[in-house]
Amino acid sequence: MEIGTLLFIVGLAYGLGILWYSLLQGNVPDRVWRVAAYPFLGIWAAEGLLAPSLTFDPKFGEVHLLSAVIGSIVAVIVDWAITSMRKA
Repeated sequence: MEIGTLLFIVGLAYGLGILWYSLLQGNVPDRVWRVAAYPFLGIWAAEGLLAPSLTFDPKFGEVHLLSAVIGSIVAVIVDWAITSMRKA
């Protein structure tokens, strides 16, 4: 993996994290790195699991975009569920 691809995935994870946390919870977590950490792990997992099986997935900067979107929203939903269970 090149450094440019890594930086692109970090920026994409942060942007998608802001989007999904704002839509699902209505607010963004206080810690900035948490907004990017879970979507980054979701993108990383989706690249390994989903990208080889999706033939129509567009690719930009060595990152499959549809897999990145799916992986990031799944990771945010998992984080949201865990956080809501811990508060209850």
